[in-house]
Order: sequence, then C-alpha cells, then structure tokens
Amino acid sequence: MADSNSQKMAAIGAKQDIEIELATRPALRLWQGREKTQKRHGILGLPGFCKIVRGIEQAVREDDPYADYHYHRIEQAIDDLTFDLDSELKDIQSFIDENIPPAMRLPDIGSKNPVVVPIRFASRLGFQLVYQLLKVDQIVLKVLLANHIGLLPNKEKFETLARVEKRVRSVLHMVFSYRHTGVTRDDMAANNQKAQKAKELMGDLEVGYLEGTTRSDNAPPLPMKRLQTMGKALEKGKAENKSKAAAKEANSSSEYELGAELDRVLKQADEEMTRSAKKKVATA
Repeated sequence: MADSNSQKMAAIGAKQDIEIELATRPALRLWQGREKTQKRHGILGLPGFCKIVRGIEQAVREDDPYADYHYHRIEQAIDDLTFDLDSELKDIQSFIDENIPPAMRLPDIGSKNPVVVPIRFASRLGFQLVYQLLKVDQIVLKVLLANHIGLLPNKEKFETLARVEKRVRSVLHMVFSYRHTGVTRDDMAANNQKAQKAKELMGDLEVGYLEGTTRSDNAPPLPMKRLQTMGKALEKGKAENKSKAAAKEANSSSEYELGAELDRVLKQADEEMTRSAKKKVATA
C-alpha cells in the first residue's frame, strides 16, 4: 500500500529573482551591452554572454570536446580578471588613503538612484562575472571620488575607466571563439568530416580535452556514455599496469635465477681450478 503522505517533490528553484544594484554608467554599460543597428555594431552585455555560455554548456553535455575546452578557458580568464580587478580596487583605495589628510573625513559614495537589475540566468560563469561587475562598480565610484576631490587628474581618470571596461569586455568576447559544429569525442577519434571541420574552425586540442580528463570543475557533467567509456579505459589501464608489473616481476625473478646459476658455475670452476693447482703442488 502506498504511503498516503508520500508526494512527488517539485524541482527546487528560486522564489524570486536575484537582484543587483549598479551605481555607475560603466558598470551598467557592461551589463546591458548595446543592440546592433544599421548604423552601429552591437556590443555584448552580460545577459548575452550568459545566453551563449548556455549553448556551450549544452554542447558539453553532448560530448563536444571543444565546448569543454572553451568553457575551461573562459573560466580561467575570469580567474585572471578577478586578480586584476582586485589589484585595481586595492590600488585606488590605497591611493586615496595615502593622500587624504588625517583631518579630512570622506563620506560614503554611491548613486542616489541606482539601477536595479534582476539576474535571470542560471550560469555559474555568469554569476562569477556578476561579482566582477559589482567590483567594477566600486572601482569606478572610487575613481570618480578621487577625481572629484582633486587627487586624480582627468586623463588618469579616463584611462583607468577605459582600462577596466576593456578588461571586462575582453572576457565577455571570449565566447565568440567557440563555434558549434556538433562534433563529439567519438567524431574526433574517427577523424571524420565533423572533426575535420571543427579543427579548421578552432584548431587542434590537447589530449586531456579529447579524452575528457582535463576540464573545469564547474562544467556540466559529461554524458553517461562518455563516463562509461572513460571508466572502461581506466579499468583497461589498471589491467595493463598490473600486467606490466607482473612482467617486470617475472623478468626480475628470471634475472635473479640467471645470476644465481652463473654464480654457481663460476664457483664450481674456481673450486676445480683450486683442486688442480693443489694436485700440481703435491706431485712437484
């Protein structure tokens, strides 16, 4: 009899959107990007970045080794961006602290009317970039403050803002390096037409990406068929290593027996030579 209290549980999801506040125009530009028109080219924003990343994630689930490679490469670029923005934020804060007289008190700065934007994507790489976007917002606020109170000249202000914005866009635009071809690791092993097209578009891959052993910890899981293949390859490798170890042990044993036999023969020959020499002395 079925338990009357048992119910099928629904999928877990957020009850409302995650929201962030953006106080500066540079941060908002990075978020929004720009729509393409007849007169202006489009600029990729963070939601557009996440849309393309979701396509890469789906290709990972379909066993595309190039998708795995590009996902990993983008993640590593975000790690580098994190380091750079941390340094930028630390530098501008230290610059302000070192140049403000002890008797001066600076107010907290921010926008009187910040833009609130909802986060409506489910992408780990997207969230990692959201954290960096909020960091950009803080950097811009501090740069504007330093310029407002006469510590930072206009030229250095614009150079800093342009450098930070360009640094973030360089990571956003990395998604354009991936091209969907529908290739799989089986295609790459067979070097068929799909594999050759993928190589033409994106070049050769390292063995680790082709085998599925080198990848991001945040990447979607590989398909079950690939995991089973990797498991069989692992078991085969263990069996081969065990066979090699047994052969090595057998060779070592054979070498030991051969050496022991050689020692016995040499000892016997030495004893015969000794007896022969004693006989000659006795008959002399």
